[in-house]
Amino acid sequence: MNWSDSPFSVPIAFFIAWLGVVIVKTVSAYKVRKLRSQERLAAIEKGLPLPPDEPTAEEKEMASGLGGSPRTPNPARRIGYLRTGGIICISTGVGIMLFFMALTHIVQNRMVLCGAAVGLIPLAIGVGLLIDMSIQRKDQPPAPPPAAPEPPAPPTQY
Repeated sequence: MNWSDSPFSVPIAFFIAWLGVVIVKTVSAYKVRKLRSQERLAAIEKGLPLPPDEPTAEEKEMASGLGGSPRTPNPARRIGYLRTGGIICISTGVGIMLFFMALTHIVQNRMVLCGAAVGLIPLAIGVGLLIDMSIQRKDQPPAPPPAAPEPPAPPTQY
């Protein structure tokens, strides 16, 4: 039996590729930390002030995605992301189910209808995201009332 005829060749290749990505990312992060340490040691030896600590690329990405620093995410934006994710998952689940129902009607084989059950997975995930969104919305403190407008200044007489 040839290795390419095995049903496990694609999953094994995927796992090897994934492992390669993890190894490359780890080595890259190590080299970046090593370079930063060398720069700091060189600055200390020369008596120069230390360069400010810059956030890593992952920290920058996380901060930009949440609209704040990684330690203090914006709760309103997070609730919006949950709502968007929930709507997308529910729509995907419904779309998959409708696709398999239409396919069952076209090929006239009821066994194809079993594929519609696959649509229940993203549908359930979407419902869970929307439930989480509503729970987080209830836990959020109420917004302060808008400030009352200032009364108009009295007319000045000349």
